Amino acid sequence: MARRVSIKDVAQRAGVSWKTVSNVVNERPVVRAETRDRVLAAIDELGYVPNALGRDLRGGPTRTLSLVVPELQNPYFARLAERMQSAARERGWTVSVEVSLHSPETELAHVRGLVRRPVDAVVISPSALDPSVLPHREGGPRLVLLGELLPASREVTHVVIDNAASAADVVRHLVAEGRSRLLFLGAESAVRSTATDRLAGFRAAVRFADLDPDQQLQREAPGWTREAGRDALLAALEEGLRFDAVIGGNDLLALGALHALQERGLRVPEDVAVVGWDDIAESAWSRPGLTTIAPDLDALVDAALDAALAEDGAGAERIVAHRLVVRGSSSAGA
Repeated sequence: MARRVSIKDVAQRAGVSWKTVSNVVNERPVVRAETRDRVLAAIDELGYVPNALGRDLRGGPTRTLSLVVPELQNPYFARLAERMQSAARERGWTVSVEVSLHSPETELAHVRGLVRRPVDAVVISPSALDPSVLPHREGGPRLVLLGELLPASREVTHVVIDNAASAADVVRHLVAEGRSRLLFLGAESAVRSTATDRLAGFRAAVRFADLDPDQQLQREAPGWTREAGRDALLAALEEGLRFDAVIGGNDLLALGALHALQERGLRVPEDVAVVGWDDIAESAWSRPGLTTIAPDLDALVDAALDAALAEDGAGAERIVAHRLVVRGSSSAGA
């Protein structure tokens, strides 16, 4: 493996001190324009990753990693951030929680280490990242992908639940409860993602159960939020679509659908059953309680940290356990 380009290499190429390189990388207004241009040219020529600056100056690892999530309004990501902070602290590490706001530029900057705060590893749940950038990624911090099965280089680890298998668990449960017209809410088809994997599992399970594979029962939503779930379900009801169960791509979509059904006077679960994913706290408090797929979040966090801190190798796909939590939204006897 080629030696990582250091700040001293850049300084030597540009004919300046490493402190001058530091001033340029950190955008301090103390460097003359011509010197700054020379340093930036050296950085480009050598492929230097500025994120390594903190390690170069301190002579060792930062013992800090970034957790990059698309948003914190989703309770799943907020809970993930808390668990990651707690588990990393037990190992003597610090977690910097970063919110990408679904920006591909922000996600790419973290993946490549092109951010001002130095970290040794990045754990990211990408929502907008172009998958083509990962196989060609050079340098930067160690990288772990959460939740998305994007093509990646051998140095990148994926940590996921089995989305297809969990979707099949949901379908089997609903069929056992006597449901036959299952609506999947939150369908996507553009790229491979959590949504597409769950939809694929749903489709396979529907075929296996010999149910009607009506394409109208696979509905898109503009976002995975309560509002999007409510609006998409209301639209389906306005169209006169027949269904006796709703499977939300996550709990927020399912909770929005639950609200829409109750708003229209439909009984849950007597008329329509509702199921989601993630087992957020709100799911246990809804009325009726929401049946949901609960990922083993502790196992997911531990697997991500093992890979990020290089305690257990890298470059593998790690599938963590899940379980179906049955509540009143899908079973009158729950």
